[in-house]
Amino acid sequence: MSEPSEGLGQSGEVDFSPDKSSAEEDITLLGPSDRVPMLRQVVVSDVRVLLPETFGRLYLVELDPPKRSLSIPISLEQAGIIAGMLSGKGAPRPMTGDLLCDILAAFDLSIEVVQITGKSGGVYLGQVTVVGASGRPRMFPCRPSDGVIVALGQALPVPILVDESLFV
Repeated sequence: MSEPSEGLGQSGEVDFSPDKSSAEEDITLLGPSDRVPMLRQVVVSDVRVLLPETFGRLYLVELDPPKRSLSIPISLEQAGIIAGMLSGKGAPRPMTGDLLCDILAAFDLSIEVVQITGKSGGVYLGQVTVVGASGRPRMFPCRPSDGVIVALGQALPVPILVDESLFV
């Protein structure tokens, strides 16, 4: 099981309230290397396997102009799962994403947002934000393809956001 993101409490809860130890600490100055991420909402436009590649590709396109696209390499298994979800044909028996969606629903938890947050080397990074009855969001790191599978498996649409710096 994945641990909550670093910087969160042990329970994974996000505390949005500022530290009030001094008035000066309420102001955060960004240095030249600090960047506030701009997130753009995307939709899943396609999933393909392009031979001779030995992996699938997940294609995301911005919802709003300029409608840039992003291609993320994913496993063949996940490409098959996403292709089935997009076509409305599920697997003959529940897959891991189905199981997770069922567990979330049984405990009244919902996916608030899926974010593709960056890239380290050739690996894309993501996170899923889950909200329970308390209304407090909890963020968990994930592979972008896992986040997309869980988002597509929800009863209500879940926004998928991509850090603008990832678009070429």
